[in-house]
Amino acid sequence: MASWCHQEQFSAPDTLDASSKAATGKVATVDGEQAVPIVLAGKGASVTWYVAATGKPYFIKQDSSRDDMQDLMDSDFGGAVGAKAPSGAVVEAPAA
Repeated sequence: MASWCHQEQFSAPDTLDASSKAATGKVATVDGEQAVPIVLAGKGASVTWYVAATGKPYFIKQDSSRDDMQDLMDSDFGGAVGAKAPSGAVVEAPAA
């Protein structure tokens, strides 16, 4: 299971196929939390996103049968992340 994710998977997830429909499943327990599974399936592949069923609807887990999509789990919502501004000189990327 990966401990990172790409934000674009949340804002514009791959929909497998334009005709695919997402469906909700029965509430399940994920890492001790009640979660609603959202399942997208088609073309022999599936992705299931689990969203917290109580409190804030945090995304807590993603399970995928696809090779190009990671399984991942999120936790510790609202906690400090320890982010710091980088130090040193800023170097511009070369123009293409």
